[in-house]
Amino acid sequence: MKPLVLWARWHDAKLKLHGRTPAEIWGELYYWKEERTAEFRFDLQQSILTTEDKSLTLDDAGVAIN
Repeated sequence: MKPLVLWARWHDAKLKLHGRTPAEIWGELYYWKEERTAEFRFDLQQSILTTEDKSLTLDDAGVAIN
């Protein structure tokens, strides 16, 4: 979950978690500077963040590598 938390920090977003399984986390990203939200899913094994419009693979520092 660390890459997701760091990615959110770098993008001025707060995490609002709605659920969790051993394989993934889902909820909303609240971009406080833009005052908007976006639903997300995060694959814990592969560190893949999926939002409404994109899918990103994150490294350990929360940086998108694709």
